[in-house]
Amino acid sequence: MSSGRRVAVIGAGLAGLWTAYHLARRGYEVTVYEKEYPGYGASSRAAGILSLQLPVPLLKYAMEAINYYSWVGVRETPTIWVPTRELCRCAEAVAAELRRLGAVAEVMKLDEVDGLLRGEGEKAIFMMQGIVNAGDAVNALTKVLAERGVTFRGGQVTSRGGRLYFDGSPIEAGAYFVAAGPWTPSLVKVDLRLYRCSAHSVEGERVPNMIVEDDVNEFYVVPESGKRAIVGGPDSALIRPEDGFRYEPSEPYEVLERVSRRMPVAELMRPVSSWSAPCASGPDGLPVVGEVDDRVYVIAGLDGAGLTLSPALSRLLVEIAEGTADEDPLLSPARKALDG
Repeated sequence: MSSGRRVAVIGAGLAGLWTAYHLARRGYEVTVYEKEYPGYGASSRAAGILSLQLPVPLLKYAMEAINYYSWVGVRETPTIWVPTRELCRCAEAVAAELRRLGAVAEVMKLDEVDGLLRGEGEKAIFMMQGIVNAGDAVNALTKVLAERGVTFRGGQVTSRGGRLYFDGSPIEAGAYFVAAGPWTPSLVKVDLRLYRCSAHSVEGERVPNMIVEDDVNEFYVVPESGKRAIVGGPDSALIRPEDGFRYEPSEPYEVLERVSRRMPVAELMRPVSSWSAPCASGPDGLPVVGEVDDRVYVIAGLDGAGLTLSPALSRLLVEIAEGTADEDPLLSPARKALDG
């Protein structure tokens, strides 16, 4: 970024906010452009899991998250992950890598759990994962950025002829960091798979005191306070990001039916509220982090794990821009061409 100290960040979701944070810490004059408000989209609607249920190459980045979020409070929570039979070996590899990185992760049989879950003889991974209030994280990070002199500008950014425009005028900056989530392909050339994710707050007389992530029945459960939990089910493909905010009133009941196959107490739970948002992943399921054009950098496709991966991957992106780190070949925007 030898062209100057003024930089532009497009998008104020968690990826954009963390990118602005790392830039501001290094003394750059940062302006964040956001059409709606900080945390708009999936960032402030996240279930709050600092997920370690990730491909092995991403775990080193995920492990940084606990330290980054310590100032908003991380609640360490027991987790049961039930992989499909086809993915058992991959899950065991994840557990082995987590142990190598110093985390708790053990392979066990599902019927060894305290009777809460059905599943005789099925393999499961026990691990400890953090829970963070995503809205609190967005608000705290926005406050820190304001204290560091970061400027926020509200309005739509567009792309024409390879340049980025705000309010009809070119954005003048020494470098551009595009972190616009599922809207990123409308601004820079990057290939993403768009999908809708949803979550539902439910309550009942008995809710689990652990996170349950079940790949077999395609659901997750995250404990909240008191008698409430957050549940979610399968994703659905999108063509337009805007459609990701729509959901059917029947969805929470369909998810609870999935949960009850594994967890009988779910039969007595009832929906309280629901929300959904558009998400994106790289075409191979991995994020896209790196340079896409001269002085234009992108972080996108975090595949529902933006809360977990944004702190470390945005740090990596800034280091790539400064020339102090190389792109991760698995995450590089150029990897599709390299793969042929």
